[in-house]
Amino acid sequence: MVSAWSDSNHVVLGQEKIDEKSNEITAIPKLLELLDIENCIVIMDSMGCQKAIAEKISEHDRNGKN
Repeated sequence: MVSAWSDSNHVVLGQEKIDEKSNEITAIPKLLELLDIENCIVIMDSMGCQKAIAEKISEHDRNGKN
């Protein structure tokens, strides 16, 4: 399970289940689609430091939620 956490509010904003025989790299983009992250700071662990994920975050910031 991949979770989006709001540190200031101390709540989980959303979760995406990881498919069997998969990893969080495939679940993170799906979770990002559910969230409005425009003008937000996004922090994740090293597993999420992938070019495609960074591009998806940048798209949200430039265009608003896609």
